[in-house]
Amino acid sequence: MRAMWRRRSLFCFSFFLLLACPAHANLPDSFNGWQTKSFHPIPASRLAFFAGDDAPLLHEYGFVSGQRREYARDDSTLTVTLWQLRDATGSYGLFTFYREEGMDAAEGEGAVVAQPGRWLARRGLYVVDARGADLEGAEAQMLLSQIPSPRAAAEVLPPLPEYLPTENLIPSSAKFLLGPVAFERLEANLRSSSIGFDLGAEAILARYRTGGTTLRLLLVSYATPQLAARQLRGFEELASAESSAQPLRNMYIRRKGPLLGFVLDARLQATAEKLLDGIRYESAVTWNERVPGPQDNVGNLMLAAFLLAGFLLLITLVAGISFGGVRYLAKKFLPWAVFDRPSQMEIIRLNLNDR
Repeated sequence: MRAMWRRRSLFCFSFFLLLACPAHANLPDSFNGWQTKSFHPIPASRLAFFAGDDAPLLHEYGFVSGQRREYARDDSTLTVTLWQLRDATGSYGLFTFYREEGMDAAEGEGAVVAQPGRWLARRGLYVVDARGADLEGAEAQMLLSQIPSPRAAAEVLPPLPEYLPTENLIPSSAKFLLGPVAFERLEANLRSSSIGFDLGAEAILARYRTGGTTLRLLLVSYATPQLAARQLRGFEELASAESSAQPLRNMYIRRKGPLLGFVLDARLQATAEKLLDGIRYESAVTWNERVPGPQDNVGNLMLAAFLLAGFLLLITLVAGISFGGVRYLAKKFLPWAVFDRPSQMEIIRLNLNDR
């Protein structure tokens, strides 16, 4: 009996563990005539072999696992890499980093972009990168069908991209950054150590085309407005220092709540100020203290007390008049005594003074 109970307990535990584990994505062995030539799982221990210089970048975005398949159809080849990240924020960041300017939105659920010889998609925790032959819409859907749909609770994207100005934004130019590795790959004039990624900062770098020139806008989000203000003072001191090894030239900075906005490569201050004015951040105040209601007003309390006393007095008056009126009418119209006492009443006396 004890062995049977253990087997049942183990079965129930395994069943619930299976239900709790999310579905795992796998690239198909074949689709629409494409046949697998080679398949390579990508564990963390072999990431550098498959990703090369991008291995630190993938680790920064939260790499969990991956796989790569090489397909062939007729004389065409296609290399598809599936990256699994730790959360939706990491997959979104990796997707934006690999997304290139000029990529157009393609058909498919989630974020899908394509250009000749390249197809890139993000869905939930996964990023699919296909290179080689061009994929048709139906073929792309076959690949995406192998990716499990994300749960609503897990599909939480960072709000920082929503703060970017939309006017004159170059499509597919925004890159979401979570650490110094990705930042240093895109920005050489500003030290990543000054941004504060070690403090939990997140950043997004986008390009704008205005007045025949190209500007770069860097938005950095911090945990609190106080932390952003402290970082701003550090940048201002760096800019004003004559002996600074890295002067902030052609750079304009502004703080909005917990955000710091940097306009890079700006020749005219007016152009930079206009771009900073377009940052779509509005502070919201949450009031957690209890707001006094009408029931907390002392005047209302006193008024209610007087009204209650008056009501009770009115009830007493009506009851007294009613009782007295009934006695009067009964004595006048009824031939027998109802409320009157009898004329002769015996009273019990205690003659305590009598001896």
